[in-house]
Amino acid sequence: MSKSKGKIIGIMGPIVEVEFPKENLPKLHSILQIKNHKTLLEVEEYSSPTTCRCLAFDLTEGIQRNAICEDTGNTVAVPQETERLLGRVLNVFGQPIDKKRPIESKSRLSIFTPPPSLNQQRSKIEILETGIKVIDLLTPFLKGGKIGLFGGAGVGKTILLTEFIHNFIFSQKGVSIFAGVGERTREAQELYEQLLKQDVLKNTIMVLGEMGESPGVRFRTAFSAVRLAEIIRDKGKQVMLFIDNIYRFIMAGMEQSAMLGSMPSELGYQATLATDIGELQDRITSTHKGSITSVQAIYVPADDFTDPAIVATFPHLDSIVILSREEAAKGNYPAIDVLASSSSVLDPDIVGKRHYNIASEVKTYFQKYKDLQHIISILGIEELSLEDRLIAKRAERLRRFLTQPLFSAEGFTKEKGVYVPLEKTLEGCEKILKGEFDQKDLSELYMKGAI
Repeated sequence: MSKSKGKIIGIMGPIVEVEFPKENLPKLHSILQIKNHKTLLEVEEYSSPTTCRCLAFDLTEGIQRNAICEDTGNTVAVPQETERLLGRVLNVFGQPIDKKRPIESKSRLSIFTPPPSLNQQRSKIEILETGIKVIDLLTPFLKGGKIGLFGGAGVGKTILLTEFIHNFIFSQKGVSIFAGVGERTREAQELYEQLLKQDVLKNTIMVLGEMGESPGVRFRTAFSAVRLAEIIRDKGKQVMLFIDNIYRFIMAGMEQSAMLGSMPSELGYQATLATDIGELQDRITSTHKGSITSVQAIYVPADDFTDPAIVATFPHLDSIVILSREEAAKGNYPAIDVLASSSSVLDPDIVGKRHYNIASEVKTYFQKYKDLQHIISILGIEELSLEDRLIAKRAERLRRFLTQPLFSAEGFTKEKGVYVPLEKTLEGCEKILKGEFDQKDLSELYMKGAI
């Protein structure tokens, strides 16, 4: 069967208009190959019955009008043989970019596929232990759920993501997929070296669409990673999908929309903001065959949680972990805002009454201590009643106990990372709540594992 051919009639930056015979117009998302040029085009929309508007996946330098384009009949696709991809770094097309041996693939699957139907999805509720005390206690993760790490620049989102990859592979024996969407090349290099050093790269697939790539590449990188996760899930395995960063994914969509001349919505975001996020998030789900648990770093511009991109992301998440600059300044690592963070899984029917009661009591102490902060800062802790002083003392010890050295930060802190089982976390909090550590110095609880 001969492939349909078209002719380039206009080039506006990364947007290329191609004219085809009316009966041979390519389908949406089809990849077009320009004759004598390496740049690939993806069909985004139709401007007339014979003309399609395409987004270039690379620079459009050297492309001329009247150049011939051939419809490949394919979309962006990734290799089906995922076992050959472990330990490798790939681009949006599933091709290696780590300068190692080529990846041979007999079959490739399109990254565009509908989410599983409701009767295919699994509704079993199971807690995923992370080994990080503050998270397992106050914002437990759901196996097969979606977790968001929210924070501004430099509060430790990527460090925490790396820690999850390490702990998941060692405790769950699963496969991790890391999608670097619009992040810096330096960060990708550092993560690669960190995973290699920790001996977890062999169970990880990295898919990168970095900051210097075109918006089309950055936007599709997340879908390529999700498609790989779906393939592994359908083979009956547990998958951890890490996306860094969802905000950059949204920004790529916004750039793409602006280039196509679409009318923007509030603050310049694309009018299809909610749809773009929904199309990605709806595919991250567990079925009767296997599970995908997703941890997503979400940059908060100017620490503004009312930003439309941030607001649009919240409804899709099961657990919300908010990283705080204030906690980082106090040296409480991981720097999690324990009162602002939440989890739909923290329910007595799911985590058990003991866990729920301890977590609720810990949060109560933190809230009361926060309310007392104003008085303490003006008058000093000596002016509080004996009961309030006890609350402040125990809240300080609880917050110090919920810090711990991370495996992914060993190079910075020179302290060996620790994995703390949930049972040990509950035991430690119980002892502090009962007053067994009221007379102990705070330093004895700071950056330790189990008590």
